[in-house]
Amino acid sequence: MKEVIYRFGVETDWVEELAVNLGGFVRGNFIIVPDDILTGTYYTLQISENITVMLVDVIYHQDVLYKVRNIKNDFAGIYFNLTEGDLVHVMDDISRSVGRWNYNLAITDSQLDIDFVIKSGSKSYGISLFLKKHILREYLSKTGILDEVLNRVFDQKQNTLLHYAHMSSNSWHIINEFRKSTPGSISFNLLLSGLAYNLLADCLDNIMKREIMISKVLRTDLAMILNSQTSLIKKQEGIFPGITSLAAEANMSATKYKKLYKKITGQTPNAFFLNNKLELARDLLGSGQYTIRELAEKLNFTSTSHLSEQFKSYFGMSPKEYAASL
Repeated sequence: MKEVIYRFGVETDWVEELAVNLGGFVRGNFIIVPDDILTGTYYTLQISENITVMLVDVIYHQDVLYKVRNIKNDFAGIYFNLTEGDLVHVMDDISRSVGRWNYNLAITDSQLDIDFVIKSGSKSYGISLFLKKHILREYLSKTGILDEVLNRVFDQKQNTLLHYAHMSSNSWHIINEFRKSTPGSISFNLLLSGLAYNLLADCLDNIMKREIMISKVLRTDLAMILNSQTSLIKKQEGIFPGITSLAAEANMSATKYKKLYKKITGQTPNAFFLNNKLELARDLLGSGQYTIRELAEKLNFTSTSHLSEQFKSYFGMSPKEYAASL
């Protein structure tokens, strides 16, 4: 497995370093990597003094372990990830899958060390935005959030910028439309800049609809929450195990567990469990192997009508309507 230690930042002095660590070099905005490691497009563009965007659209031909070790803590990263294949987030020996069919949106503070393992054969597609924290603060201030709250949000001693979620359907659509563009074409930089601003606006608008959770996240706490999510996904065909049990597994009090869980995911554990159960119901319904009644029994809904009610609330259409649209 190839190991690559690198860093990010709004300033692009890290780009050549990343290229060299991958065994390649920089040509214009492109990072050229040896074909035995990956093939495809690695492209970076600083679109202003406060925002840089990186596009990765590649196929891996060997396993790679990425270790992100930033040296600046004045920025945050927003990652939109539509990878298909084996992409694993590793923290304190706890692994969890990320990518197109898992968590495909992450906002992380530059002060966090994060490792990723991507397996040979994986098709990686991602848009990464690196932006100065003061830009985030300026945006939030325009939404009417009190300065007292903003001071706590951006105080590194009190709070860690961290959020894992599913990207909105609007972001998904914006990215899919952009994928029709040709890297290196005359208008490509303009299109990539527009994509970055549109994704940023959509992402922050959606986050502002949720309660802002302010707390300092320790690396070990983050690992336990991510492990708890993995555990919940494995149990999604059963019934919700309860906060007391989940908190005990994470070695936290129920109060701390619920607060950290919502801060990191934007959801309560109950909502996360139900939403993933509904995502599974959609996938199984799409396979054509189950009737709605069979799905309700398999996924431990109290009744077919209960499944239909929750499904329509989440997806905007009933299971019957969804099946008919396939």
